Amino acid sequence: MSNELHLNRRHLLLGSSAGAAALALGACSRTDGGGDGGLLEKAQDGGKLRVAYADEAPYAYTADDGTVTGQSVDTQVYLLDQLGIKADQIEWKLTEWDSLITGLGTNHDMVIAGMYITPERCEAVAFANPDYVMPDALMTLAGNPGGYTDFNTMADTDGVIGVMNGTSEHEIADKTYGEDRINVQANLDSLILELKAGRCDAIALTSANLRLAAESDPEVEVTEGFWLIDPDSGEDIIGAGAAVFQPSDSDFRDAVDGELDKLLADDAKWEELTSPYGFTLDENHPEGLTAEDLCPDTYQ
Repeated sequence: MSNELHLNRRHLLLGSSAGAAALALGACSRTDGGGDGGLLEKAQDGGKLRVAYADEAPYAYTADDGTVTGQSVDTQVYLLDQLGIKADQIEWKLTEWDSLITGLGTNHDMVIAGMYITPERCEAVAFANPDYVMPDALMTLAGNPGGYTDFNTMADTDGVIGVMNGTSEHEIADKTYGEDRINVQANLDSLILELKAGRCDAIALTSANLRLAAESDPEVEVTEGFWLIDPDSGEDIIGAGAAVFQPSDSDFRDAVDGELDKLLADDAKWEELTSPYGFTLDENHPEGLTAEDLCPDTYQ
């Protein structure tokens, strides 16, 4: 990832009121759940914690041996352990993506899926602060014959962009590329076939997804990361993922945030937890970004 991208994100944070504020002090390892027998208190007393995930690598997915793993899983399980909640208390609930939010409180108590924080989602749930950020990237044929570097400048060429149906890349492409320059497919495997067949010139998706796909495919390569730009506001669109709670469990969310503050201040430990999944300090560390930064009007 370029220094320019890194500085752009830092500039965005320093320009926001929440980002400029000092982080709250970390919570103690044993947190009072308010004395009302809430979810946090019950979990710290040894109760089961139902946690939903959606089987999406590298964030949260089922490994070949049947265990649940991923960057978000390892990070959040570590944070829960710091609060005295052990891994064997977690009851993992494989859940369809569309049911991760609607199932809170019925099917599950918490979501660990690397879910991006958005103002619309913040209206319904209580997000913890981000434990990672994830820029987009482009996948091209090996050698990058078109010389494309990012989604935004590619829009000024005659190149055809490949996007997955319903993604933010699809939404932004509809606003910035002509209809005849957008190749929409249902999944990344189909997009890669289109790229190799010459029916699109580059694929836009999150850098983690593209790099995983490119690891064993010498016919393609992936650019450095970049932020999508909102064509309406001209601002960077920051993709940042976090754990999700019901608003009534905001004390639990706050306790997790306290431990997350400590983790994010410890670069070595953060990297130990995330680097096995291809995350790096330069590209994926959230640098004090908060959920409130991303949802200034809907944060709860």
